[in-house]
Amino acid sequence: MPKLTFCLLDPVKTPLVNKFYNKHGARGRATKADQVWVAYHEINIVGACRVQNQHGYLFLSTLYVDAQWRGKNVASQLLKTLLAEQKGNVFTFAYQNLIDFYLQNGFNYTLTLPCSLQSLFEVYAHRGIVSMQFTCDAVPSK
Repeated sequence: MPKLTFCLLDPVKTPLVNKFYNKHGARGRATKADQVWVAYHEINIVGACRVQNQHGYLFLSTLYVDAQWRGKNVASQLLKTLLAEQKGNVFTFAYQNLIDFYLQNGFNYTLTLPCSLQSLFEVYAHRGIVSMQFTCDAVPSK
């Protein structure tokens, strides 16, 4: 497998990840206030996600890997890299078809959310999502 680099994107490069998302029809747009994590192959972004600060809580969103790179552990490595750098718990909303992926990467179901995230969850609940949480002292080993 070709060598990949996983890193936190410099905020000035945020337009690059939005170009990547647009190219692939991924929902969401990164802002300079987000932590934007990327997987590079040479100079090309092949995967990206963002961690937003939602009223003091970390929220993972818009995890996307180029279809040509799926099945090569890119998303798991990207998650492992970003989770190792977090100081608080990380929440996300997972589509039904991605629940097992998140469980395998150290996330667990969460039944209660902080108020600010509960409001956000209600906006997206019609999409059949579930709320999940990663406890930062439980970095998965792989």
